[in-house]
Amino acid sequence: MPSPASAHSLTVGPSAGALEAIRRGTNLPVLDVGPYLAGVPGALEQLGADVKMIQEKLGFFAIVNHGIPQSLIDESFRQTARLFEIPMEEKLRHRVGYHHQGYLPPKASILQSRAIIDKIAVNTKKDTNAAWLFMRNRPADDPKVSANVRHRGLNQWPESLPEFRKTLLDYQLSMEKLALHLLPIYARALELPSGHFDSMFKAPEYYQRCAYYHPEKHMEDGQYALAPHSDGSFLTLLPMTPVPGLQVMTPSRDWLNVSYVEGALIVNTGQVLNRLSNDRFIATPHRVINPPTERYALTFFFYPDDDASVAPIPACVGPGETPKYDSRSFYEFFVPYLDDLYHYNDKEFMKEAERTGSA
Repeated sequence: MPSPASAHSLTVGPSAGALEAIRRGTNLPVLDVGPYLAGVPGALEQLGADVKMIQEKLGFFAIVNHGIPQSLIDESFRQTARLFEIPMEEKLRHRVGYHHQGYLPPKASILQSRAIIDKIAVNTKKDTNAAWLFMRNRPADDPKVSANVRHRGLNQWPESLPEFRKTLLDYQLSMEKLALHLLPIYARALELPSGHFDSMFKAPEYYQRCAYYHPEKHMEDGQYALAPHSDGSFLTLLPMTPVPGLQVMTPSRDWLNVSYVEGALIVNTGQVLNRLSNDRFIATPHRVINPPTERYALTFFFYPDDDASVAPIPACVGPGETPKYDSRSFYEFFVPYLDDLYHYNDKEFMKEAERTGSA
């Protein structure tokens, strides 16, 4: 009889293509998830082996044949570009506050993170990007909205651009569906039963960051469009754009320039899966440098249920090891994560936040 430790061991090793991409270290590994999504026998095991190797060494990869219509991605980019063209007066009516939902002006925050302080010097410069931030959309009578639960309020949708709301909701639902389909891959990558994560994602949370990176003429030393950080997600999905700017830290602490792959989505692990795996799967630092032309991003951060435990999974704690993280719910992790990461420095914003009790 197989032992409990080996009962769910992977039956295959990493593919030659994934191994070669990691060895070269010049581009992200590209995985074809089409056969798996189509139910081809053996495809889940192969992806599990590839993702295991990638998440232990780099933490970033790209997927193709993922099933998200390119027409939806293209329209989402078009609507996002229009989002940042609406009048500033309307944008400022929807500034981020207590719930971290709404419009974030350029140079209105400093991105810092204690989680990667051993790898990256503490950032002290204002990020130059602008962003609109959305959580899972909730109706006004949602119990968490009624109770004013932090980061679980109503999204701030621009009144003058109703098409954006419809498009983004379609985009988010499609990304949620894909992310749920990817869960068994991560379970097998950790050599767990394929359905291990199902109970954690009955009503998953997510955080959508629509960002605009404009070419900044006067960058300060040590300033970024988006400073180095690691995501707080279980996993993150990001449609690729031909405009360069995203850089990923390699194990040697060099910065890899992410090359464009047509129709691909970038996938990376965040701090939630880093905790669950007891540091086996890294939450890789990454950043966005000043782009050569206008650049937009549609980053979808995928999270478990608020009440799901994000303590290390016992099977991921090896013999003689101890859990490296405490036992807490996802929500108990999420609030301090955002407070640690985003440091608002805009005086007008802080004055309004203090006035409304939202600082």
